[in-house]
Amino acid sequence: MQLDYAFLCDAAAESGGKIHALGIGFERITIRQLPAVHPRAVAVVRFTFNRDDLGSLPFRVRVSDGDGRDVATPVEGQINLALPENTDRGRANIVVDLVQMDLQTAGPHEVAIVLAGRELASLPFEVVVS
Repeated sequence: MQLDYAFLCDAAAESGGKIHALGIGFERITIRQLPAVHPRAVAVVRFTFNRDDLGSLPFRVRVSDGDGRDVATPVEGQINLALPENTDRGRANIVVDLVQMDLQTAGPHEVAIVLAGRELASLPFEVVVS
């Protein structure tokens, strides 16, 4: 498996293998005061896989603050990787809504995407009080 790209954005959807996204690649959430609830962000991951990766694989998306505390309920799911007989490689997307992020501290935060027990992507972002 190989990561093609990963980013955070304001909104995203998948249709026919294509990703449609708004506010792509943000790295900062600016809030007026703490604590705060950020209503929604979306984590998007696209990766390439081969025949050795086929099957139903578990994934987990976790959002944490700089101290490792969850700031949103982790999202868990399964992705089914399949290929036609005459193809050796494929691409797949994971698109996950991250809702009601409970921001208690300013500073570094991270979205970690784990697929089949392996961290596929780490998406850092800052929470800034302004």
